[in-house]
Amino acid sequence: MKNNYFLVSLLLLLFEVQATSYAQTSTLVSVGTNGHLVYTADIKGNIVPDFSAVGYKNSEAPIPTIGVALTVNPVAGDNLANVQNAINQVAAMPLDANGFRGTILFTAGTYNISDTVIISASGIILRGAGFNGSGTNFIATKPSQHILFNFLGASGTAYVSGSSTRKAITDSYVPIGKKQITVASGHTFAVGDKVFVHRIPNASWISLLGMDLLSAIDPAAIDWIPSSYDMNSERKIMAISGNVITLDAPIMDIIDPVYSTGELVKFTDNRIQNCGIENMRISSTYTSSIDENHGWEAVAFENIYNSWAKNLEVYYFGYSAVHINSHASFITVDSCKMLDAKSTIDGGRRYSFNVDGQRCLVQNCVTKDGRHDYVNGSRTCGPNVFYNSTSTLQNSDIGPHHRWSTGILFDNLTGDGRMDVQNRLDMGSGHGWAGGQTMFWNCNAERMVIQDPPGDEINWSIGCISPLITGIGDATTEPIGVVQSQGTHIAAIPSLFIAQLNDRLGALANNQYDYISSENSIFIVPNPAKSQITFHSNQIFKSKSKISIFNVNGQFVKKQFEIVDYSDDKSSFNFDVSDLNDGVYFAEIINDTNSKTIKFIVKK
Repeated sequence: MKNNYFLVSLLLLLFEVQATSYAQTSTLVSVGTNGHLVYTADIKGNIVPDFSAVGYKNSEAPIPTIGVALTVNPVAGDNLANVQNAINQVAAMPLDANGFRGTILFTAGTYNISDTVIISASGIILRGAGFNGSGTNFIATKPSQHILFNFLGASGTAYVSGSSTRKAITDSYVPIGKKQITVASGHTFAVGDKVFVHRIPNASWISLLGMDLLSAIDPAAIDWIPSSYDMNSERKIMAISGNVITLDAPIMDIIDPVYSTGELVKFTDNRIQNCGIENMRISSTYTSSIDENHGWEAVAFENIYNSWAKNLEVYYFGYSAVHINSHASFITVDSCKMLDAKSTIDGGRRYSFNVDGQRCLVQNCVTKDGRHDYVNGSRTCGPNVFYNSTSTLQNSDIGPHHRWSTGILFDNLTGDGRMDVQNRLDMGSGHGWAGGQTMFWNCNAERMVIQDPPGDEINWSIGCISPLITGIGDATTEPIGVVQSQGTHIAAIPSLFIAQLNDRLGALANNQYDYISSENSIFIVPNPAKSQITFHSNQIFKSKSKISIFNVNGQFVKKQFEIVDYSDDKSSFNFDVSDLNDGVYFAEIINDTNSKTIKFIVKK
């Protein structure tokens, strides 16, 4: 037994030495001479995937500013009816041409809420007057576990199961990172269709991972079975050439007839969309630091897409600031805080920003005294991205938590505890492998467990600063994953997400973005631009129009509150961009009736 342990330890040491020998750079993704990213494939064609197709509107437009439809003031005592009635009133309003009903502005003050507030219609924005304590303060007062703000559509997605809209994937091997797949003949897929890439694993895949042996380790653990690991990855068709389909985001898990088959299935989407919550403080009452009977989730999303939570300060909830459930996608969580959770420190608690959905983006967030602060749950399909966020007083690890989440990017996260992707074996009821195709890029952690799954699946740590990056996990020792540039950030690519997003948006053809119709179109020339852009419209610009410029991270970089420098007919005007760095930007033009967003590129 000791000799076997020594052999395992020696092999592990060799893995770590080999993995850390690539210093200060990555052999897998780099910046080419033309400024675009270059990926190195393995012998089977697997590459680091493009994680960037995530967030509100696929990150192809910034979160918009929607006009106020209704203003609400706090009342004495319980505000549940006050708030819910306002939501119901706006829900009865018609959707505008952009898919919004309008914003409910909650003025400064305290709103005690005795139960869950439900938003079940599209196009409703909840906006406070600030989140620093002197603005809008929502307080969950119910003395039991509950969600405070629940964005909950009545229905979700459904297969279109006709023989021509559900076709087998016929490629002999679909590698990680590929966007093209081949389907059987006779399909009727069309560009723009919403589809699932349905991966169907078999018993051989379960056996390859060793997940059919969990009950032998612990009789209480549940062995994995193939039917429970069917995964539906949400995609859109971008191009069709015969039976070759190009998708809007890459494959995040291998389709290999030895271990899995796959099919492409069109689906209908009945979820709500275009909802948001922003600019407020949300807290919960509690009786002690280990109270379990109070507000549990501040904000939850389910049966919803293309929505957001932004500028929220969340205090004292037991589970999460924002929980994105399994039937939610294209959600952006931006500049939110989860602070001072109140609960016992145990399983099922303090998952500060929990993503069980897909195609979601959590960025610029802060946590304190959480457990799994930036986390994916069971069987979550990627891509999902956690970017530019911090954790202090960590009580457990950051990373995918259990049962095979795939395609996750942790980018520029800083914590004072662990960041892991590992085989958890019989932990819980049989968590097993937490995930595959999980990337930690330019992160900072006290310790990292980066384990390599059997077969062609893979996990990475690139440019991460940590005293120890190891394959020794909580439940078992596994070969270490790919570790490059340990202790030194990748300076040429400070953020993989931002670099991939710039690459992807720069290649899109929709530089002329029309939010409404050809009767109200607007475009920018030149595009790309060096120092000045000109906005042209086939309608007269209104004198109250204003413009804001956002970078690809959705941050303001330049504002002009009233358009000046009109041409004689007031249907065009110039705008200086000489102070902007090369990259992709969004110009948002707002007047008293609507807003439009146009993508443009600066290249000097």
